Amino acid sequence: MLFRRRNRNFLASIQAFIWPKKGVMRGWIYLMLRILRIRSTNYSLAAGFAAGVAVSFTPLIGFHFILGIGLAWLIRGNMILSMIGTAVGNPWTFPLIWVLIYAVGSQILGRDPTEADVTALSYDFLLNSPGEVLVSMLVGGLAMGSVFGLASFALIYLFADRIRRYLLSVKHQRLRKMVLKRASHGS
Repeated sequence: MLFRRRNRNFLASIQAFIWPKKGVMRGWIYLMLRILRIRSTNYSLAAGFAAGVAVSFTPLIGFHFILGIGLAWLIRGNMILSMIGTAVGNPWTFPLIWVLIYAVGSQILGRDPTEADVTALSYDFLLNSPGEVLVSMLVGGLAMGSVFGLASFALIYLFADRIRRYLLSVKHQRLRKMVLKRASHGS
């Protein structure tokens, strides 16, 4: 058979998941090549990614994909890239984002600096005033999401053509090497 199923034991499956045989970078290269194949304008690509970045600054965890797709649809952005853009908000960056948006939201709402103190973000504080914290985080999230969304839009829009040309050149170099290798073996 051409494509036989390989039976692996449990430990080999875990090892392949953690460290693939072909390397970790292969997945990232594949993702970049998939993005390269997207037939969209630079505006659509940049707007989609920016929508995902902007939405990841909201405290509405669990709704980032839905909100990112909705915002990308409204501004005519690429919905796939909006989902990729939501990866800005991840378990490593969420604590920093939450502290930032809480502090900014409290400042915008005119609360005392002591109320906007990020050390006040404790479990007891959240239980005693959940509405106050949520409103501050939503206001700060809208402000900081707009700033970071516009910044990511500008970066992607400016460099979209360069990124595409680079990825195409890498793809063509690999194809050329493969053809030359096959030609040398055939002679």
